[in-house]
Amino acid sequence: MRQRIIDNLSQSACDSNALTPARREQFLVYLMGPYRTFDVDALLPADADVETDAPSFATWDEASGEYAEDEVLRLLQETRDCLRERGFNAFLAIDVGISLDEMDAATQSIAFAQASNATIFIAPQVGDNLGVGIEIGSVLEDLLSTDGVQGPAADATPPERTRRVMVATEPSVRSAMLGAVHARWDASIRTFTDATDCCRLCAQFCTHIQNEELYGSLECLG
Repeated sequence: MRQRIIDNLSQSACDSNALTPARREQFLVYLMGPYRTFDVDALLPADADVETDAPSFATWDEASGEYAEDEVLRLLQETRDCLRERGFNAFLAIDVGISLDEMDAATQSIAFAQASNATIFIAPQVGDNLGVGIEIGSVLEDLLSTDGVQGPAADATPPERTRRVMVATEPSVRSAMLGAVHARWDASIRTFTDATDCCRLCAQFCTHIQNEELYGSLECLG
């Protein structure tokens, strides 16, 4: 999957546009965000109503949040472009151009995160926060689930890959799942105030991961 992502980013695939090659082509940074409906059917009880029990960010109430759907996508794209200007091969799921008929959105998110040197979930305030909790939780559970994280969060021993994951949120975002991200998986959580601040935080995190691969204990993936 790593090589497929790298190859696809440099060329048009499905509805995605080719991106200018990044200086550190092998350092993949997967940016996740609430810009597309996330399939949560498998995570809910059989008698649950998806429309009422698990609202996605594709159905948020714009009046209750600071961002509309197109503004969230713009924030993610600006962060991607800023990271790429700094040399990191940052991408969104839509940049890879894999058809949903071939691989559903949830499976894509997990595969992209597993293939990347760093994974960053950007969560701005967009109204109902239940969707972000479900998406972050489901991806982390599939990506990081091991015997060591079974049982109470206080007794969990997260895998080393957790160190490659960061959640960047606005200060106003509140979710029980966001609180569990640190308690259960020990993943990094940072807050940002605007697009410039978001890029700065993400770039710092990517630089940290790169240094850990070069000089620390993290495996060098590429």
